[in-house]
Amino acid sequence: MILQGKVFISTVSTHKSFEIRNIFEPLGATVVDFPMTEFMAVDQTPAIQSAICQIEKFNWIIFTSANGVKHFYRLLNEIGKVSKIPSGVKIAAVGVKTALELENAGRKADYSGSGNTAENLVNELIEKESLQNCNILLPLGNLAPDTLQARLSKIANVTRIDVYKTIKAQVADNEPIERIKNNRYDLVIFTSPSGVDNFADAIGPENVNPELRVASIGKVTSRAVEQHGLTCLVTAAKSTYEGLANEIVNYYTIN
Repeated sequence: MILQGKVFISTVSTHKSFEIRNIFEPLGATVVDFPMTEFMAVDQTPAIQSAICQIEKFNWIIFTSANGVKHFYRLLNEIGKVSKIPSGVKIAAVGVKTALELENAGRKADYSGSGNTAENLVNELIEKESLQNCNILLPLGNLAPDTLQARLSKIANVTRIDVYKTIKAQVADNEPIERIKNNRYDLVIFTSPSGVDNFADAIGPENVNPELRVASIGKVTSRAVEQHGLTCLVTAAKSTYEGLANEIVNYYTIN
């Protein structure tokens, strides 16, 4: 197996760790969990209640993550007069996993795009769909930047609601830190900018040094890595766990 004997420290949240294991362990790697983020439900706010109670007014809802879908439907069931998104409202979803979560909730995406980033999806939507003066709802996480809202607001009426929040996970096991200190690992895997920031806090500034071996799920996460003075040995071209695994396999095949 191509990754036999490799040790990867995974910083993904606890409820996503099985996905990383299911990809890397069959390839021979050992995965050490070091979750840096967790996702939590948000309290209902007037803005959330207003958007969901008037959901039929939106022309499009754009989901950028499976978490966004899951927590939006939770709020829809808690607040809404209906338990599903009206058929007259079109839905766009970023990536395969977001679209799959949507299907599990009983609705197929009207548009999912060809890429795996929100920016790519919006670029394609603007090019292929008539979004001028549309009412668009963005259900996001609290740490999501305002990039999409700013871009779409130039041509449409955009409402953003934060339907879940990302928090820093508590360090429950010092083994990953000891592995890093003693160089008993091959790669630290990052899948989000918040995971990078929390990792830097968790291991302490004295252990954040250019010698750390890092793999990133995409360019956005890699930028966060670089802001801490680190360099990614691997950056996935396709921002999925599978895309990251392919890049890591290619890296060790070449090296």
